[in-house]
Amino acid sequence: MAIQQRAERTRQTILTAAAQVFDTHGYDRTSLARIGREARLTTGALVFHFATKAELAAAVQERARAVTGVTVESACISAGGSGGTAVEKLVTVTRALIRLFETDCVARAGERLARELQTAGTPSYQECPWRREVARLVRRAGDEGALHPGIDATAVVALISYVVQGVEQAMRTPDTPAGEPWLGERAAGLPGRAGDRLERIWELILPGLVPPTPPEPLPPSRAGRAAPSRSASAVRGIMLP
Repeated sequence: MAIQQRAERTRQTILTAAAQVFDTHGYDRTSLARIGREARLTTGALVFHFATKAELAAAVQERARAVTGVTVESACISAGGSGGTAVEKLVTVTRALIRLFETDCVARAGERLARELQTAGTPSYQECPWRREVARLVRRAGDEGALHPGIDATAVVALISYVVQGVEQAMRTPDTPAGEPWLGERAAGLPGRAGDRLERIWELILPGLVPPTPPEPLPPSRAGRAAPSRSASAVRGIMLP
């Protein structure tokens, strides 16, 4: 039993080290020797548990899918379970994902490996728990009448996926793109944390997704006061944490 426990600890150490290296260097620039150095193991000890780099990358992706799956499920529950609207859950899920990517190198490595190793012709959402959930929530939002009439649900799914992936990739790069110093002041004026950037993006795109609704009738005693419209008050309500 002690030997099995020690072997499992070693395996988890290797997976964490591999995730850190894949996250930093990508698949092509990662070697088993480099992962072994990160894990403080010999290459021989490493290949006892994972024979090839491809096998190790697949194990990291599997672990990343498990982590993101739990994160998405927990986010949906926190957004009201079966009672929360699909749009509210979309916002909550993306927030949870960005927090995960900020703190978990396994989740980040899984995203990077998914991009670099994606099989041609295989839709990314088929193997990605959070993309599957985004697609499901967008379809549900359409069924609820929460999106603008005639809006292309497939385009909405792509947009949200691009937003999450873009914010995740921006974590790896400086605020000001190399070779574009003219962006310096603009970049400096944007929020620096990934979560803050996501909030700014949602503030921009939500009005284009969520249609305004007629204001609720005012009580007779307040007939002289204007009622807030959905385009202002409801979108603010969705964005509140």
